[in-house]
Amino acid sequence: MDFTLDAYAARSCPVKTHHHFHPGMVRSSEPITIPRLPGAAEFSAAAIARLIAGATEVVDLRGSDASGSEAAEEACLAAMEAGAEVIIGGLLPRDWAGHRQGRPELLVRDPAGGYVPGTFKFQRIVDSRKDDQPFSYSTLDHITDRRTGTGWRYRWHWRWANAVQLAHLWRLLESSGHAAVSGPTGIVVGNEVTCGDGPLVAWLDLTEARVPAPPALATTSDGPRSVSALERYDVEFAERVRLAETAAAAAPDDPPLLAPVVNHECSYCVWWTTCRPQLDDDDLSLRISKSPLDAHEISVLRGAGITTVRDLAVADLEALLPDYLPQVQHRFGAEDRIRLAQRRSRLLHHGRQLDRLTSGPIELPRAELEIDVDIETSRDDRVYLWGFWVDDGAHEPYYRSFAGFEDLDEDQEQELARSAMRWLREIVDGRSSLVFHYSDYELIRLQRLTRPGDEVLEWANAYAREHFIDLFALVRAHFFGANGLGLKVVASAGAGFHWRDDDPGGLNSMIWFDEAVHGEDPEAREQATQRVLDYNEDDVRATWALRRWLRQLDES
Repeated sequence: MDFTLDAYAARSCPVKTHHHFHPGMVRSSEPITIPRLPGAAEFSAAAIARLIAGATEVVDLRGSDASGSEAAEEACLAAMEAGAEVIIGGLLPRDWAGHRQGRPELLVRDPAGGYVPGTFKFQRIVDSRKDDQPFSYSTLDHITDRRTGTGWRYRWHWRWANAVQLAHLWRLLESSGHAAVSGPTGIVVGNEVTCGDGPLVAWLDLTEARVPAPPALATTSDGPRSVSALERYDVEFAERVRLAETAAAAAPDDPPLLAPVVNHECSYCVWWTTCRPQLDDDDLSLRISKSPLDAHEISVLRGAGITTVRDLAVADLEALLPDYLPQVQHRFGAEDRIRLAQRRSRLLHHGRQLDRLTSGPIELPRAELEIDVDIETSRDDRVYLWGFWVDDGAHEPYYRSFAGFEDLDEDQEQELARSAMRWLREIVDGRSSLVFHYSDYELIRLQRLTRPGDEVLEWANAYAREHFIDLFALVRAHFFGANGLGLKVVASAGAGFHWRDDDPGGLNSMIWFDEAVHGEDPEAREQATQRVLDYNEDDVRATWALRRWLRQLDES
């Protein structure tokens, strides 16, 4: 059977592969838009432009398949055989025997011969380190100048799937005889501003045991907890190939070979309308979205007859664990994870979102003047809106905002912050005052915006140390949430507060900001601007409502 799978197959939900090949599965005819973080496309374009400007020889093959895939493959092959320093958007020759296809965003020539595959990711890919462990990197300006330093480390825990994707491309390069002679390596270009002296390019050793072991390899207590990206890829890809072959051999009326498990891909998957009817409305994977159990954990529970929230809520966990735990050796803290899932299940089963962890009064400071604050950031990580809800206890509370609906530069962002903090200093001067926020995001941004000698922002930081109160820290000390303790969960479930927007969220507010600033229609820009302001006002009103509710609990 002739077929190929792309570089995302091994890192994606296996049900997608199964459904694609099963003749009885019918995909949705509705158009599906795969969401991209605001700014992702711009990031990739800017990174490619900088790379092209810095490289000695670049072959840009984006759009090369206008003449057909075979011509595109030939163009990529010719560029590699000619020894191009950097190849962008090339279509690698398909590996029919290995069932692989792939178009790496980036190919970089290995000085010893062959090529290293690369990808652009609009995400943070490194963490700072204080140890002396080596870190391999280069910059976009000199991408082939691979260096080794210390002080940084690739975020394997969060970004390991990138390495699995690169492992697919590595195997594809191997099949054509163009893999880097120096050994299995991949490149990830992240959106960190600097690491050394330029935009960061992390070089990953695809043989380093830094990727969580797949369940098939971690079947015993002494099995590997971590494997290399290549090992993880080989196991996962072989399973996708097996699924494709078995599903393709099925009759249209044959039942599916896999039961769906809800994951983050479902929200933009063309097969969701096929999968959803197969799930009970009370399905564990459908209802538990905070710290969810993974697909294998769910499958093991289903094998034990536990498929729904109700099933897990009433299950005798002590009786279940001896059979369950040996089957989930791939997860660190598997017992803690199932106990946490049961705790969430019990809340959800009884129709509750919050569980009080403590009893008695909740100590929440009071002041004559109480202000709630929330900020909004643009896709390029600029604070363009400072919103406040002001309550002095004697007059009707009101909303005050400081906004810059334009593409702010660093100086403009700081001046906007100064304007907000000047106003804050004036209103709190000589009064008993407190400022409430939810999580430490506002504090961190205020500190980041402060330059030495900036009298206004230095005052704001000093004031914040004494007068800013983090409601999230307080809530976390007293409550457990079935769906976490985000402001929208707690303010809705606890205080009964409701946002005016049907789809409130920080990511959406970035999209609305883009529409407000760059939309072609003036009326649409005005509507988007007001939508952002309303959303921000509701956020600060929500913390105000949350405080009132917490104090009612105190009084009771």
